[in-house]
Amino acid sequence: MFFANLFKELVPQADVYHEAGERSRLINILTHAHLSGFLPIEAPLWAWKRAIAPDLINCTNDIYIDSNNHLYALLPLKPDLYPNLHIVHLIRDPREYVRSHINWARHRFKSFVANFFTPFWQPNAWLLKEMSWKKWFFLSQFQRFSWIWYYKNQHISQLSDSGISYLRIYFEDFFDNPDPQNHLERLLNFLDFKTPVDIEDHFRRPMNPAKGKSFPKWQRWSTIQCQQLNSYCGESMKKYGYGNEEDWINKLQTSSKGVF
Repeated sequence: MFFANLFKELVPQADVYHEAGERSRLINILTHAHLSGFLPIEAPLWAWKRAIAPDLINCTNDIYIDSNNHLYALLPLKPDLYPNLHIVHLIRDPREYVRSHINWARHRFKSFVANFFTPFWQPNAWLLKEMSWKKWFFLSQFQRFSWIWYYKNQHISQLSDSGISYLRIYFEDFFDNPDPQNHLERLLNFLDFKTPVDIEDHFRRPMNPAKGKSFPKWQRWSTIQCQQLNSYCGESMKKYGYGNEEDWINKLQTSSKGVF
């Protein structure tokens, strides 16, 4: 939502959407059902043609931008849906992603229903043959969201070797950085947009903060929680440059004996 609003302001010559105006939720569900072997590829494509294709056809500008996590699984399957496609892959530290996801699912009614009661809203490791049904069934919410971070980023990362214009950027470079200007310039240059000036203040405005009691930061996690997340995300964390803190490494090396 933040980047959609930012592009609306910075790129007036573009038609900009966030999750295609929330009309792409069915694409997300049907794509997961397809990947799990329940539906043919024509099912999510049918939803895409009704939710997004009309916007492309009727686009009043030469540029179409959609900040849309619901398309993460469909685009590697059908990148030809978009002419001159440019992919911007935004990655966040999995420890903060899981914390944020848990808070979001707990404190927003729509997200709670989607994550816990809507079939195929999230990828399912058992149906995707990533693990046994018994193991998947007994995973905690924390463990499932850890695996989801791994799976989604792995899935979209395959586009980096596909010949499609692909840029990987990091959440922390924009929102945990006192000087995000250089990273914004890199993003805008990739998209062939002009670089604005004095834009840092945009990245200090909170967007969609979760309300209510918050799941703690990783520094307050148990040793077992740290090891659980690392079991799913550890290899990717190293690839993306996360998990180098001494306290984190110490938590992973601590014996789990006697820890609940």
